Amino acid sequence: MRLLTVENAKTVKGEKLGYLTGILYLAPSDESGVLNVCPMATEGCKRDCLYTAGRAGIFPAIIAARIRKTVWLARDRQGFMRQLRKDIKSLVSSAKRQRLIPAVRVNGTSDLPWLAKAMAAEFPRVQFYDYTKIPRPWARTSSNYHLTFSLAENNATHAIEVLQRGMNIAAVFNVKRGHVLPDSWQGFPVVDGDVSDLRFLDAHRMGLVIGLRAKGRARKDSTSGFVQIAGI
Repeated sequence: MRLLTVENAKTVKGEKLGYLTGILYLAPSDESGVLNVCPMATEGCKRDCLYTAGRAGIFPAIIAARIRKTVWLARDRQGFMRQLRKDIKSLVSSAKRQRLIPAVRVNGTSDLPWLAKAMAAEFPRVQFYDYTKIPRPWARTSSNYHLTFSLAENNATHAIEVLQRGMNIAAVFNVKRGHVLPDSWQGFPVVDGDVSDLRFLDAHRMGLVIGLRAKGRARKDSTSGFVQIAGI
């Protein structure tokens, strides 16, 4: 079973910028029934998870495949990691043939820092990046592992601390596709994060709020606090 997804809406945007991206999608939170891969998941983010957006929200087979991957990780970690290494090596070779730069997002729908850090250490010439809700992300980055902190309904204090330390956060806004995001959040500038998923390219600008438009179930969320209300 291949673990990395290379062809989807997020990766295509990256190719236009010169990067070939592989993303590992697991069954988020405790959806697999065997392993909670999102230790800091909130009720809002579980309800609005991008797990319900895009093709996964249409094709049950995609959700089933993500559950199988998560079960594999839970029951055979070493075998899972061998396959992940194989997929990363394949991505690197494919990127070289296409004259693109390889990039890997280990936590596409999970938040497992140990897994991402292990792979980043094994592949020091590959750029890794993730979103995380686990506090103190600055303690887990490295020269080839970039983190963006994800805002939820209960972690604004941690998010502001991250911004004050010069790192970036991501926030979901109740803004429709094609509409303009707010200029700022809590006094920090907002930039459009839907242009591409390559968050490590934001690293040259510090203290940014990466604005994401609500997708999937999040488009109807006006009560949980996970989706930020533009203009407030």
